[in-house]
Amino acid sequence: MVGNGNANGNCREEAVLPYDIIINVLQRVPVKSLIRFKCVAKDWAKLLETPYFIEQHLHHSSHNNLYLLLQCALPSPSILIGPDFKFHKPPQFTSPPGRIIGSCNGLLCLRHTEQPPMLSLWNPATRQVKHVPETLIDVKTNSYHVGFGFSPLVNDYKMLRISVFDEDQFLSPYEAMVNRAEVYSLTTGSWKEIDASNLQSLYLVTNPVTVNGAIFWHAISSYYGYGFVVSFDIGEEAFTLLEAPPPPSHAYSISLAVYNHKIAVIHHCMVIVGQVMSFSIDLWALEVEDTHPSGESWVKKYSVGPSSRILFPLNVWGDKIVFWKKLDECGGVKFVLSLFNLSNKELINVPAQKGEYYYYASFNYAESLVPLGGNIYHGQ
Repeated sequence: MVGNGNANGNCREEAVLPYDIIINVLQRVPVKSLIRFKCVAKDWAKLLETPYFIEQHLHHSSHNNLYLLLQCALPSPSILIGPDFKFHKPPQFTSPPGRIIGSCNGLLCLRHTEQPPMLSLWNPATRQVKHVPETLIDVKTNSYHVGFGFSPLVNDYKMLRISVFDEDQFLSPYEAMVNRAEVYSLTTGSWKEIDASNLQSLYLVTNPVTVNGAIFWHAISSYYGYGFVVSFDIGEEAFTLLEAPPPPSHAYSISLAVYNHKIAVIHHCMVIVGQVMSFSIDLWALEVEDTHPSGESWVKKYSVGPSSRILFPLNVWGDKIVFWKKLDECGGVKFVLSLFNLSNKELINVPAQKGEYYYYASFNYAESLVPLGGNIYHGQ
């Protein structure tokens, strides 16, 4: 709202900017500044809390200011890398300490190290925190997987916890078969157990990835010995098993990522000829295909290598694959964070930061105003 005087300066008129222009300007403003703007006027405070503005701000943020969030080994802090490749220190969740296990629309899912196991949702931009109530299934160990995501069909954020059968209570979640599953809804604030019978012969062997209203894992069948991609529809609360892309002929590892708003599978291959070791990367994306019986199929988008450089894929960030690159130096082995640009095939080493951090997981993150509902508190 802008005030204008007349030629004589004797009166004052108010010229109101059109509503769409106000939204177009404010959607570009960082969350920290928007929170301050709520004190400017009641109309602004109401506007910034409307679902429409929150959605518009998130859309602009995720398409123009997408950060790479690097999860470090506790107790080291997490790190943000901006679109300009500069390091940023995000707000830290310290009470109690937690490990980031999921990122969706500016909300982070945290798994705490204390016993009994506890989960939280956190918006670092608004500092809102919501501790998730205890689950229905009693889990005495850390043998479970957690996924987190959003379904636009039901307009709800949900957390999925998959427990694994660990009779001896010493296996990692990646070494034990799926047992039961339950879902937490942010809207209802409660858990419920769901049918997971079609997963009970599977080992989930990757971290989860969320895209297009679904949570995905890569899994190995104990019966068939080959891989599936497990898809959990957040809105329908149902599991589907997708045939995985064809495996390479050489030794390989698998990770999941989001590429061009689609679920993607990364094959990390290793070939040894004599005493020479080479590495290559294949990136597959699940594309819609009308002629395929299921309506979609895996399409190989990129192949990188073979190369003598030892690269370990972490994630896909925009049009870049995020790698750990292993370097042999006089003082020993060193790992450098690198980005491979899929457009121009250029490999960029991210400048090292002060202190030697080990990043063992990475997520895409965009600031948002997405609220966490009732029973929240504001972290430090």
